[in-house]
Amino acid sequence: MYVLTRAGNFSKHYFSVLSFAMLNGVLFWGISILIPPKFRRIITNGLLLIGTVMVCAQLVYYSFFRTYFILTSVGRGAQIVEFMDIILELLRNKLWAILLLFLPMIIYAFLISKPKTDFKSIGKKRFLPLIIALLIIIGVHASFILVPNDSVAKDYFLYLNRPYQASEYFGTYTAVGIDFRNSIFEINSSQDKLAEDYTDPTMPSIPTKESEGNEPGNSKTEEPTGHSDNTDPETPETPTEPEAPIDRSPHILNIDFEDLASGRSRDVLKQMDRYFNSVEPTLRNEHTGIFEDYNLIVITAESFSHYVPDPDLTPTLYKMMTEGFHLTNFYNPVWNVSTLDGEYVVVTGLYPKDGAWSLYHMASREQAFSYPNRLPNYSSYAFHNHTFDYYSREVSHPAMGYDYYALGRGLDVTPSWPESDLEMMELSVDMWIDQEPFNIYYLTVSGHAGYSRYGNAMSMKNWHRVENLPLSDEAKSYLACNLELEDAMTYLLERLRDAGIADRTLIVLSADHYPYGLSDETFNELAGGEIDHQFELYRSAGIIYVDGMEPVVIDKPVANIDLMPTIYNLLGVPYDSRLLMGRDILSDSPGLVLFNDLSWISEVGRYTSASEKFEVNAPYSLESIPENYVNSINDIVRNRFLFSRLILEEDYYAQIGPPLIEEEDR
Repeated sequence: MYVLTRAGNFSKHYFSVLSFAMLNGVLFWGISILIPPKFRRIITNGLLLIGTVMVCAQLVYYSFFRTYFILTSVGRGAQIVEFMDIILELLRNKLWAILLLFLPMIIYAFLISKPKTDFKSIGKKRFLPLIIALLIIIGVHASFILVPNDSVAKDYFLYLNRPYQASEYFGTYTAVGIDFRNSIFEINSSQDKLAEDYTDPTMPSIPTKESEGNEPGNSKTEEPTGHSDNTDPETPETPTEPEAPIDRSPHILNIDFEDLASGRSRDVLKQMDRYFNSVEPTLRNEHTGIFEDYNLIVITAESFSHYVPDPDLTPTLYKMMTEGFHLTNFYNPVWNVSTLDGEYVVVTGLYPKDGAWSLYHMASREQAFSYPNRLPNYSSYAFHNHTFDYYSREVSHPAMGYDYYALGRGLDVTPSWPESDLEMMELSVDMWIDQEPFNIYYLTVSGHAGYSRYGNAMSMKNWHRVENLPLSDEAKSYLACNLELEDAMTYLLERLRDAGIADRTLIVLSADHYPYGLSDETFNELAGGEIDHQFELYRSAGIIYVDGMEPVVIDKPVANIDLMPTIYNLLGVPYDSRLLMGRDILSDSPGLVLFNDLSWISEVGRYTSASEKFEVNAPYSLESIPENYVNSINDIVRNRFLFSRLILEEDYYAQIGPPLIEEEDR
């Protein structure tokens, strides 16, 4: 299984995986030998069958989503029958691997699992294998507790519920076991225990090799200096009004974290107060409030990517991407729960909790920073053109403050697979376009996998527009599906322009995740070469656009989690940047993109957690980077994941109380 779900060179963790596999074997032996011979064969074969089916299910899931599923999703898996045709296709494609995984169970069932051991004759010795296995397991847990806190393997073994990443170190069976353990109880991380004077590390600005003082984050045009040859020295200079100074004050609310901490009865809340008090806020900037009182439309586009915008094929999306805030280094990291976690990042500004449907659980928490709550005087609507209760959105979306419409809940799109984004726009725009100011959220579905000419309704509908492209059928199908999004955006802009409000409506669009339904060959085809699966697989396109605005190029690395604070900065909406995990893209805060495996990208370089390798980006030099730079960023990464989880678990926004709630109700 380890080999089937990984590509590339021999991993340095292979022997660790092998050791845990042997430990699992000893544990299984210890349990099986305690079972009376009369029942042993049935029970052991049954346990092996369950384990093998679980591993095969993870393989099939991985072949589509590029990650493992979590056990808490199994109980909610009934809705997956909607994708049965995709599942059957995956089973056919992976049949050889599934048979290979079943081979050990077949050998055991027919050749090994015979009642050879006399239950009575061995007496107390029969407990020995189980005792050995349990002692080893206890020893392993103890050793991980004692290793340094900056160990990635320790994070995966004890604190993080990320089965695929954990399998890199411990193998699939152990990773699923960790998931099972965490679904019963969680081990509190010693990283929760922050010192009284703890300060969150800051990201230093580092001079490049070529120049000092320049910031590579934003592309800016320098004004010429000196006088032109045509200047008449006798012409008097026209006095000019001095420009008003730009407000550089921090984006914070009136929250006294020190006072809150002094009155807490629970340590975890004290630690959270101290942490958020230490976080460096982002500052207001020249873009703050430039779209004040504008309408807002936020779109989470199914499997959208930077392969879609094209000046000829998709001119509307291309125009929106390049003629707004053009984000040249935009990423869409993938999380454990697919689209739902991608939505969670965009609509909360937080990272999802491992092993949970975070957006569903957030419905019962205070959501002080949701778009409807930050924009209380706006008409707030949410639309989705697939089943209304998929991922329990009929609970989560109204809880954010939206009036929610979807298939089966007031939005009568034509049932198909997938449904039409254009039709969703045609049915919904009239519901809100005359209700300024409005705050609209769309979740599209037309770009969903699988990508085939005849197995996808949107691909069939738009095939004539891509059939002559020099691409494979899968690549053409992917683009054909996204032409429905192109048509939806064209229709949306036309309606806004006809109403005379396109130039005062902020449109923000990003994907829920990268198009993981594509094969590796198709990814390479669209990219024009073999792509890096560690980072470049997650490169995407983000759109921040107002019709008629002056284009601004942003080169620093950013992600969809940075969209919420950027939106609030542009609208001039008060918020506290310390309480969101993303950062305002337009601020002078250095770019940082976090990935689910604790790897990251900054303006300076890329860090791969599995190999603990840091690669420096040109034009920076290794000599210019402070000695503690990587460790500092690793601390920031762990802290953001940890405290993002605690905000959800502890209902922290409610624990802040009146300072935050009063701002929300302003």
